[in-house]
Amino acid sequence: ESELEQSGVNISKYAKDMLHSPKFTTRQNSENIDMVRLRVGDLGIDGRATTDAIYQRAEELGLDLCPAEVGPHLRLASKDQPMGDWYSVGMRQIADSVGNPRVFRLGRLEGGPWLNDRWAKPDGEWGSGVGFVFRSRK
Repeated sequence: ESELEQSGVNISKYAKDMLHSPKFTTRQNSENIDMVRLRVGDLGIDGRATTDAIYQRAEELGLDLCPAEVGPHLRLASKDQPMGDWYSVGMRQIADSVGNPRVFRLGRLEGGPWLNDRWAKPDGEWGSGVGFVFRSRK
């Protein structure tokens, strides 16, 4: 969290909740992960889709969920993210301080880069243009 703040990253309240959750863990040894960024529509899903349907379709296409720590790491690494560009991390949801399941969402606005959050109930719906990043299966 302090590294993000020192780098000028804005962190939403619920993203901070996620970082402080016992469900948020980091690996002791670093690992290179090949990631794929796509929109819900790129998964072959027409219209709106639930979080569970998106994750299931990604798995069918050979993609895995990312470890939660990918969100903060990507935020630090993506210094040149275009203005107004937003995407979510395909990850196991982490409950915020009031129990709502969330995933990390990365974006950039006039005020700088954001490590944000997105409510991600299993049956919550996402539009076909919403971006996600998944882990490419080895």
